[in-house]
Amino acid sequence: MRIALVRYRYTPHGGSERYLDALARGLASEGAEVRILSSSWGSGAPGAVPVETVHVPSKPAPLRVLLFARAVRRWGREHPGWLLVSLERVPGAQVYRAGDGCHAEWLSRKRRLRPAAHLLDLLRPLNRAYLSLERAMFASDRLIAVIANSRRGKEEIVRHYGVPEEKIAVIRNGVDLSEFPPERREAAGRALRDRHGIPPGETVFLFVGSGFARKGVGALVDAAVRLSRAGAPFRLLVIGKGDAERYLRRAREGGAEGRIRFLGPVPGAREYFLGADAFVFPTIYEPFSNACLEAMAAGLPVVTTAVNGVSEVLRDGESGFLLEDPMDAALLADRMEALLSGSLRRRMGQAARRAAESLPQERNVQETAALLSRAWEEMPSGGPAGLV
Repeated sequence: MRIALVRYRYTPHGGSERYLDALARGLASEGAEVRILSSSWGSGAPGAVPVETVHVPSKPAPLRVLLFARAVRRWGREHPGWLLVSLERVPGAQVYRAGDGCHAEWLSRKRRLRPAAHLLDLLRPLNRAYLSLERAMFASDRLIAVIANSRRGKEEIVRHYGVPEEKIAVIRNGVDLSEFPPERREAAGRALRDRHGIPPGETVFLFVGSGFARKGVGALVDAAVRLSRAGAPFRLLVIGKGDAERYLRRAREGGAEGRIRFLGPVPGAREYFLGADAFVFPTIYEPFSNACLEAMAAGLPVVTTAVNGVSEVLRDGESGFLLEDPMDAALLADRMEALLSGSLRRRMGQAARRAAESLPQERNVQETAALLSRAWEEMPSGGPAGLV
């Protein structure tokens, strides 16, 4: 079996890239010939798997994604003996993993949150490019299978694009449990507090994710302001790439500046997961958050939203809390306040770890490999086609 895995750009902090690393290594270890197609691949690439650069112009972004899709299709035509497995919207790929979700659904959710901006969103060239590629990809007669990482993700694709349900397999994300040994938590917690000058009596809430607006950092800062005004003993550490200044200004105006720290991207945030007390992720749209799953593996109670695919494995009130409304800062503050209780955190964290143990990385790789094996057998000759 010869598999070409497609990812537009690698960043060492992304959940999709960590997934791709694990999948590439797992497929190679099972005897498949694997290579990765990417426009750029930085540090952290799986050394045993060759990476082939697909050159595209650096900007503008809409043209870039269209040209990348075209270049990948061209590569597929020139290498007809390879199964093209894309993590990007590439018409002509035989297998598509919808790890980034359904763009049409994301725009629909943005419309409910910001109705006045919806027309502008639809007219943005990058959104138009994504929607065009998404429509063409799901309509392609070359598409053999789609991998969704949650039931809700599958439902979105069926609803927006009419893809037959039997063509979509739900394979949830997996986590490397060995990265988060429970016995390391106490030492990691002391180290984290020493590093950031946090006294023992303060509860450490952690957020990890890039794309602050979509992942709910606005509501999170508003919740932190509420907690700060109530005199709650806590700190909030925010890890990820985004414009921190607007949120810091919001925190300053609300009197919570000293309670929130934006740390930027942190390669391998494992020690933060192990050292924190609870994880908060009030995302507006998320197919299935790897960060939430890693937090659960680290034994942290997780506060997230019902629109996050991880909600399908997280029990509200048992292993964390689920919010119906991502913008409800008052309810988010209430749930965070409940987690100031050490006994509740410990009980929920243990339940979260048990839930994560049902989703080991090995299971994800095995299920994905089985699907790709079936797709390989069904692969028509001639290589990927599609719009040029």
